[in-house]
Amino acid sequence: MIALRTAERALALPRGRLLAAVLAAAATAGAAFALAAVSAYLVTRAWTMPPVLDLTVAVVAVRALGVSRAVLRWLDRMLAHDVALRGVVSLRATLYTALASRRDDALTRLRRGDLLTRLGDDAQELGDHVVSAIVPALVAAVMAVVAVVTIAPISPLGAAAMLLGQLVAALLAPAAAHRAARVREEAVVEGRAGVGTSLLEILDDATSLRLEGRLEDSLTGLAASQRRQDRALDRAALPSALATAAVPLAIALTVLGSLIAAGAAWSAGAATAGQIGVLVLLPLSAFEAATALPAAAAQHARSRSAAARLEAAAGERWDAARPEPSRTAERAITAPLRAQGLTAGWSAGAPVVRDLDLDLPAGSRLAVLGPSGSGKTTLLLTLAGLLDPLAGTVDAAGQDPRQQVTAFPEDSHVFATTLRENLRVVRGDLADKEALSALGAVGLAAWVGTLPAGLDTLLGPDGTTVSGGERRRLLLARAVVRRGPVLLLDEPTEHLDAARGDALLRALLTPGDESLVPATSTVVVVTHRESAIPPGTPVLRIEELR
Repeated sequence: MIALRTAERALALPRGRLLAAVLAAAATAGAAFALAAVSAYLVTRAWTMPPVLDLTVAVVAVRALGVSRAVLRWLDRMLAHDVALRGVVSLRATLYTALASRRDDALTRLRRGDLLTRLGDDAQELGDHVVSAIVPALVAAVMAVVAVVTIAPISPLGAAAMLLGQLVAALLAPAAAHRAARVREEAVVEGRAGVGTSLLEILDDATSLRLEGRLEDSLTGLAASQRRQDRALDRAALPSALATAAVPLAIALTVLGSLIAAGAAWSAGAATAGQIGVLVLLPLSAFEAATALPAAAAQHARSRSAAARLEAAAGERWDAARPEPSRTAERAITAPLRAQGLTAGWSAGAPVVRDLDLDLPAGSRLAVLGPSGSGKTTLLLTLAGLLDPLAGTVDAAGQDPRQQVTAFPEDSHVFATTLRENLRVVRGDLADKEALSALGAVGLAAWVGTLPAGLDTLLGPDGTTVSGGERRRLLLARAVVRRGPVLLLDEPTEHLDAARGDALLRALLTPGDESLVPATSTVVVVTHRESAIPPGTPVLRIEELR
């Protein structure tokens, strides 16, 4: 619950807009409620065959309420989604700021599929929390009071039946729905993350998995994860069905009580025919707002789980993080990179590097060599401060390496947005001229010339609309425009033909006017292409550090 409250604060919902959304939704439900009441009065009053003019107001009211209900429904949907989308924008900005400010390696230790699930699906769940939980719950509370107050002057017994029915709908149905959602979340969300992670791993490494003969096993594991998720859905179906049946049960109880109250009122001559019609028929529409409560309770459970997962990724009190203006102009120009007694690895029992002493002056170059799986990427993440050292220290200009070091992993994400914005993720103030220059420097000028909208061309999710070589050079262009004091590059020339890849590698490792990055930047490059390393470039062989 604390995590959900933190997430709600991070949504920073505008109170005025939220109130307007609730009032519009309440007005929509109120119009439907009034339409049912006036219609019930009109039908039963007409049965007594009064002068037709006695029914004129009721007839006009029915028409007005029928039209206004549709208009109000459109208005409340617009207002509710407006406030929800504004909240999601605020939440994601705060979330990314909190993630960027973390000083431990908890985020790095999350699998990529799990991280994408949290940043995507879980953040969206909090937006749905506004539309599907907060607003419906407040509207249901308002309409429950309106229904009881409307019937009380006609029959206290009928009002008591209405109150009982509203309590059943407001308490039992949401409780059952919440329980069903918790069961579903505990089993299904974990399965969803497993399915997403396995799927991404297969899509990213399908070729290597096939060559290593592990593709069939990976597909079998994916199918098993999907079956576990399906079984979890089946287990949650029964309590969900019970929650769905609770509201009709509440309506049935209220209708029965209203019939008893109507019979007593008619026998005592305490109500007119029109009032009896309202008393008997109104319960059928008085629960329209309450029918949304089971779904609201289920959404509340999903939102709690989503908020807990976001808190685990972003840290406690992550809502206190606030986006800050870009400080590109204040970024350091140079910085040395040092490691003393560094032991790196994902677990203490399996270090990939032991007792490494490294002293790279500002502007120096270093090539890291080693076979696949030897730990080159792990070393790079540790030097960048993204993975905590098992022993020893890492610093850049005497500071936390996160302040000065920029790492570009080989699987960096390509966003489903324009080419320009895919470069601006590393520099928000990037001008088009600089972007085109960087793309040309990595050999993408001809490719950009073929794009239908140039820098405004939309790229598919995670680079699905570009080739492997184009993707890798796009990621390299990010490093070029970043121009940071320390740059760590993981296999920047993979998937390129030998001549082009070797030329780019030499341009990265040779300081000078023809270098891809400033001569003042400290550059560490992980590569397999030993033959392309310029003479005199220091080389670190990872297998010698075990």
